[in-house]
Amino acid sequence: MCNPLLEVKNLTVNLDNGKTLLDNISFNVEHHQCVGIVGESGSGKSLTSKTIMGLLEPYFKVEGQILFNPRQTPLNQQVKGDLLTQSADTLRQIRGNTIAIILQHPMSAFDPLYRIGKQVIETLQAHLPLSKKEAVAKTLTMIKEIGLNDPKQIYNKYPHQLSGGMLQRIMIGIALMLKPELIIADEPTTALDSISQFHILKMFQQIKQQSTTAMIFISHDLGVIHHIADHIVVMQQGKIVEQGCRDQIFYHAENDYTRYLISARKQLLAKFDSVVYPKMFIPTLESA
Repeated sequence: MCNPLLEVKNLTVNLDNGKTLLDNISFNVEHHQCVGIVGESGSGKSLTSKTIMGLLEPYFKVEGQILFNPRQTPLNQQVKGDLLTQSADTLRQIRGNTIAIILQHPMSAFDPLYRIGKQVIETLQAHLPLSKKEAVAKTLTMIKEIGLNDPKQIYNKYPHQLSGGMLQRIMIGIALMLKPELIIADEPTTALDSISQFHILKMFQQIKQQSTTAMIFISHDLGVIHHIADHIVVMQQGKIVEQGCRDQIFYHAENDYTRYLISARKQLLAKFDSVVYPKMFIPTLESA
């Protein structure tokens, strides 16, 4: 039996003042699996992703293990093992090449002073052995493949000239070009309108169907999680209160908080049923 791609074991995060933010959480991500992490604001979802990526400030105290076991080690053998023990330089190399993160607010991921194309090719050349000509060609192809019209025009625009949905697609496109083993998507649809949410979810579904990349998909929206995740982790106040396969969580939940989240989501959908709204853009709990 293959080892999991990622094992989070007894992970605890405290502040300097002793306040516990993550309390002894454990979960696995298998190769080519999408794990959904769901919970209300302040439950510890985003803090978990930042801890995995090694992005916490020094005043956080981290205990436990984050074991990473990629199929390939393009950097060096140090990539395997406990991410919490890696040097800052090694973690910088891992980000992008091996683990990619897609943020909730795509505008914050781009420098407003530089054109989109310049930023994409610089990212590619920082991680891949490409000439500028090759990087430009890959960038234009990527813009076309993610469904944006007129790639040359997009290439020459500044971030503020594109919508949040367009920037989010470009972030996903960059991640796919780097072919990471794991993508961490931290609330990637929350700041977008319904139409953009639909297109972004379709992109993530294509990643599941057409690539070997595993995913951690973080959201407060159970409808989105039901639409994309194979395994679901439910968090509340820094703890995992329940986890299991999608059907187990949605139809046989044992924890009261999990049942509350599912009930609240169903009530919200029932309210939408009485409003004229493009339902194709609302993932339902019944849709696979």
